Amino acid sequence: MINKILNKIYAGATILCCALAISSCTAGLTYEEAPESVYSEVGVSKFNVNARELFTDKIYAVNWNKWVDNYIDTRMIGSSSAFEWTNKTGAPYTLPDGTIIKNGETVEIEGSETVESDSNAPGGEIYILNVFAASTVKYQTANKGYLFDGSKFSGDFELVDPTDNRSQYVIMPIRKNEIIGEIYLVDYSICTVDPIGDAPKLGIPGDFTKPCRYLVKNIAHRPAGVEQYQRLYEIRVTFLP
Repeated sequence: MINKILNKIYAGATILCCALAISSCTAGLTYEEAPESVYSEVGVSKFNVNARELFTDKIYAVNWNKWVDNYIDTRMIGSSSAFEWTNKTGAPYTLPDGTIIKNGETVEIEGSETVESDSNAPGGEIYILNVFAASTVKYQTANKGYLFDGSKFSGDFELVDPTDNRSQYVIMPIRKNEIIGEIYLVDYSICTVDPIGDAPKLGIPGDFTKPCRYLVKNIAHRPAGVEQYQRLYEIRVTFLP
């Protein structure tokens, strides 16, 4: 019993000494002020959306003569920056900006950034990132020694140029409520990103069928009296057919 009490006293004394040591080491330190271009940076360069699929016993390892237990593949399906899209709807398709894409035509589609007034947002403005994304995705195995087997699939899928009902590529519809979002910051070293409300966490599957908001905060050291720079972004994803 006495030993336990002494151990607790020693532990408490050790923590106190460490705290005092840290305090003495940091006391009197001065910090170099970051330039305004650094502590005011809250920019986002682009927003990507990805689809991810887990394939269980659907891929045949040709050289090993056996099935692959599990294989995960992640593919980009859209972005606020430019990406290629082919209209396979069977009819002309009109983009939100009025541009008409002919059936079978492949075009480079680029999202946009706009600013809207919002009294609840930092600075009274919210930055809108308009993102275009495909509704199907082409998954690929690691190499030609691993093939998707059509007999293992059901529902809506398409093997690309199959031989004996096997191919290195398969096209599948995406699950819009299980999309992975990625924000690309202008400067990762000085900014953090927080989802607002029920917005999905970045980097894991989530629902982007409705607008999602994220708050970017600058965490660089700034002069006394200067408020932390923040910017609110809203992601709006348009799923192309």
